[in-house]
Amino acid sequence: MAGIRKENTEYHKHTSQHEHEEHSGHGHGQGHDGQHAHDHNGHHTHSHTHDPAEIKKIVNSLSRTIGHLESTKKMLMDGQDCADVLIQLAAIKGEVNNAGKALLKEHLEHCIVEAVAEDDKEAVDKMNKAIDMFMK
Repeated sequence: MAGIRKENTEYHKHTSQHEHEEHSGHGHGQGHDGQHAHDHNGHHTHSHTHDPAEIKKIVNSLSRTIGHLESTKKMLMDGQDCADVLIQLAAIKGEVNNAGKALLKEHLEHCIVEAVAEDDKEAVDKMNKAIDMFMK
């Protein structure tokens, strides 16, 4: 499946050999010997692959939510009933949560599957922290 690839810039440092391996089909940052890639500090360096159609849906959803938020802001500035504004804010919270859930599903299906296959415990830990923050 074609996908958008975004390198993990927090830990990733390219080498020409690594770039060759990424583009020559040896898969998910693994070299000829089947080992997963690390940067010079020993951190995992897998890339993130997403389904472009799913990412586009999430981006479009967030764009609609931004428009909804702007119109709700205008409602407040125009002195509309606070109860009506609060109802719109509740709807916006739901839209943001739905976008977050969609991104979480997409990330689990692609990036975390790759991280587990590469035994990248740091990526899994990072995801667990993000889930904890998202679920507050």
